[in-house]
Amino acid sequence: MKYVSLIACIVIFSTCANSKTNTITAQNQTVPAERNAIQNEVFLEYLALTRGSFLEIKIENHKILVKHQQHGPDKINDISDVEWDVLMDELHAVNLNELNTLKAPSEKRAHDGALSARLKVIDNNTIYVTPEFDHGNPNTKIKPLTDYILSLAKKVE
Repeated sequence: MKYVSLIACIVIFSTCANSKTNTITAQNQTVPAERNAIQNEVFLEYLALTRGSFLEIKIENHKILVKHQQHGPDKINDISDVEWDVLMDELHAVNLNELNTLKAPSEKRAHDGALSARLKVIDNNTIYVTPEFDHGNPNTKIKPLTDYILSLAKKVE
């Protein structure tokens, strides 16, 4: 039953994300031009969920949105130029083409021992998505980036 709930949540969130980017047929594909009018615009989404827990972080245009409930209120803050530069440095340290092949170092999410998380990046009209990993324990290749995203989100609360 927990897997059905998890899959249903993922489908719902994916549907919401797809409505913003029109139809996307596979990972690492080109996004329609309407989504990214500016070539170098970057969008990041960190989503972590399990039964009873929810965390969604979206970052775009020097703004961060944080939600702790699926239908709860959005909390939005500005990201300073310095914080944005650090975020972009962390992002550019990651090979985005490898994102969808990264292996999770642990499997606690399989038995509700941790929230199931994923990271999505839209950069230069291309979508990159990680496989699921345990919230707080991503692959070492993206750990600095996810840790920095989570630290920015804590400032919003």
